[in-house]
Amino acid sequence: MAKMYTLDKKLLIGSPEIAIGEKLYPVDNRYKTVRKVMKLFNGTKGKSEQEMSADDIDKIDEMFKLAFGDKAKEIDELDLTFAAAMELIDMTMDAMTGGDPETYEQRKAEKKEDKFRSEQ
Repeated sequence: MAKMYTLDKKLLIGSPEIAIGEKLYPVDNRYKTVRKVMKLFNGTKGKSEQEMSADDIDKIDEMFKLAFGDKAKEIDELDLTFAAAMELIDMTMDAMTGGDPETYEQRKAEKKEDKFRSEQ
């Protein structure tokens, strides 16, 4: 008898959401959308915030349009601080690629701790 793999229905419906203030924003995590975002950032992996160019910033705007659709303009109008925008980028990528909000917070804390240790 052949082995059979099935996709769970919860993987096929629904999408992750990101809360900004009191409002929830659904994130488009469809395969085609994630591929487009990955193509956008091809070649920018490993750049720090300080090394980002104007083209990279435009890529972030495009990523938000792909991830949030019509709501991207609303998010842009929130006029987020730079730190909040960087956090939103990380959250969005995590949500698009199937991350777990609970482990995201844990990974973020570990990354911050590793950065602190390497600076000493």
